[in-house]
Amino acid sequence: MKRKLISKKPFEFSARVTLQLGRESISSSTAAISELVKNSYDADAANVNVNFHLKEHSTSSLVITDDGWGMSSEDLLSDWLRVGTEKKKSLELSKSGRRVLTGAKGLGRLGIDRLCKRLVLYTKTKDSPTATLLTINWREYEKEDRNISDVEHEVYEVELPIIDKYGKVFLSDEDHGTRLLLVGLKDRWDKKFLNDLENELRLLVSPFRSNNDFSIRVSTFSENENTTEKLGSEDLLDFSSWTVSASVSSQSQVSIELKDNKRNEIHKLDYYWEEWIKDSKIKHNFGPVRFSFYYIPQDNAKLNSVNFKRTDFQQFMRLNRGVRIYRDNFRVRPYGEPTGRGDWLDLGYRKASSPGGIAQGGWRIAPNQILGAVEISRRTNSPLNDQANREGILQNDAFLSLRTFVLKVIDEFETKAHKVAASHKAQSDSEQLKSLHLESQKHLNEASTSLHSSISTLYEDTISKDKKKILKKQIDEFEKAQKRQRKTEREYYESLKREKELLEDQKNTLSNLASLGILTVCFGHEIRQHTSQALTDSLEIWDVMNDAIQTPLLPVDHDECLRISESIQRNISYIEKFSSLALSNIKPDKRKRKRVNIPKVFRYVFDLMSSSFNAMDIDYNVLISTGSEANYNALAFEIDWESIAINLITNSMWALEKIDSSKRFIEVEFSDETDNTILISFRDSGVGLEAGSEESIFLPMKSSKRDRAGNVTGTGMGLAIVKSHIENHSSGKLTATASSSLGGAEFNFRIPRAK
Repeated sequence: MKRKLISKKPFEFSARVTLQLGRESISSSTAAISELVKNSYDADAANVNVNFHLKEHSTSSLVITDDGWGMSSEDLLSDWLRVGTEKKKSLELSKSGRRVLTGAKGLGRLGIDRLCKRLVLYTKTKDSPTATLLTINWREYEKEDRNISDVEHEVYEVELPIIDKYGKVFLSDEDHGTRLLLVGLKDRWDKKFLNDLENELRLLVSPFRSNNDFSIRVSTFSENENTTEKLGSEDLLDFSSWTVSASVSSQSQVSIELKDNKRNEIHKLDYYWEEWIKDSKIKHNFGPVRFSFYYIPQDNAKLNSVNFKRTDFQQFMRLNRGVRIYRDNFRVRPYGEPTGRGDWLDLGYRKASSPGGIAQGGWRIAPNQILGAVEISRRTNSPLNDQANREGILQNDAFLSLRTFVLKVIDEFETKAHKVAASHKAQSDSEQLKSLHLESQKHLNEASTSLHSSISTLYEDTISKDKKKILKKQIDEFEKAQKRQRKTEREYYESLKREKELLEDQKNTLSNLASLGILTVCFGHEIRQHTSQALTDSLEIWDVMNDAIQTPLLPVDHDECLRISESIQRNISYIEKFSSLALSNIKPDKRKRKRVNIPKVFRYVFDLMSSSFNAMDIDYNVLISTGSEANYNALAFEIDWESIAINLITNSMWALEKIDSSKRFIEVEFSDETDNTILISFRDSGVGLEAGSEESIFLPMKSSKRDRAGNVTGTGMGLAIVKSHIENHSSGKLTATASSSLGGAEFNFRIPRAK
């Protein structure tokens, strides 16, 4: 085959590519302006002025001025006019060395096309006697049949001073910076649009940064009014009830500080990542990070002590709620925007799943109660890359691990805040009851004193018979009323007692139903493989019998038929036993308190799950350290202990699944702590509990089972139910240890022995 070279030619780009990279890739006009403000930050500007000159019936303009380093004519020609330059990416730091550059793709300037029809740019470096002027008519890019290289822009050298109708530009050699004049604004910048821009720019720079060396002012000059506002939101952070700061170092050291501003108390937590998050799939692979947030409930009493409108505060929290991400002190969109899309942590979903108050178990923080920031950097968090459209960070493993870190810190705060609030509420309720009791006693004493005084008066000689008769009648009526009051009080307390017993019975029923639900889930999970195997075996039997029918002279493999039949029997027997356990728990006798032999219950559940143990290579042992197995009885609901055993064993299976199959072991040890107290120790060789979770693991809705994105996948109810069974039904005590002699978690039960 012969071939002949015709030509060599590179790709050519239509002039419209510029428009597609500008107006069609940047999501909004406010985002386009924020990109220009970021460029001023990268130029080491201390001040940026965004001035709108709005006209109702003629051309409106926007002037963006900064006092940064400015550009020489060479910089303008070689860098600013070159689309997609990687100069910032290679430099990383600004010219002063104090700021990490926010831009990397070199496309932000093309967003100007989205904003206006024509650009007039002045720029000047310090000590230069002249400035550089560039003009761009964006409509040139809309013409058909033009390549990008066909559109040329005029660049001028301009002598000082420079003044136009919008004010002074550059006056002397000492002046420096860049000034963008956007003529012919395409959007109608009404009050709502301007408010959106201000809210965009207000939190463009993190309110958490210690060195606030960057100021943004927005001014509006119109036919009706002139306004100027310096944007910032730091003052409102003083209304927080809690302040939380957390970090993870490059050495995977996690540090958390929880400050209770109401009580001026500080709680500190320090862990290594591998202890804090046990799931080996979730790694610290995103670099060192800082995360800070403020918990600001809208019923904060501080709001009533200052001259501040509650509606203004609510509006501020509505617009600024959530957790934002800042790269090198600049906000990364859309995280934390006041829309469902900005709730990247699903705080709204978490709250809706557990809407109770802070003093209730399973409390979750609401999106409009938190104002937070995650601080990352291009230099130290390179795996956290922006998407091409600048609308967020790539959803890679590093980002998902970062999300898990942030959610885990919030979870630590929720646990501590709930514990403090519940303790405070209990103390407050106790003080209120005490106060009511003292008040009631006071009135009773006053009534008794009055009664004795009346009786004494009755026997005085100076009192007439008629008056004594009236007084005696009043005393009789008072005594009858007192008896009625005492009777009513007794009936009231009896009614409360009956209501409490009814609620307790209902709670026990719900607890039993919850246990039954968990048992049903476990049952469904366990029988799937057995029903599947039984179905496969039945098909094999059918094949053998069909072969015998089709080929009568072919001998039937009786041994093979027996083997398959035995397999079917084993699987059906397993399903029958597990079904029997599930169905027996709806019987009334399972919901009655009686003597329960606890080792027998554990052996029964272990036997039920033996097939799963064999499949996972799990060994187990029920160890009687002291005395006889027959003596380890408790007065309890039998369904409770079946639920306890199933919860603990299924949790262990999840923890054992994450380690080498040759080291999987579960042990239940029974011993006599005292003559009247049984000690039961349940331990495994799994990954163990997460550091610091020994108490919180028993709270409702708390679970260490997470997916890759850090979302809790477990119900968080299993161990809460176990604790309720032990402490409320069996008058026992339950504690947890993060690591046992086998390497995994350990749970210790201390319960009274049944006589």
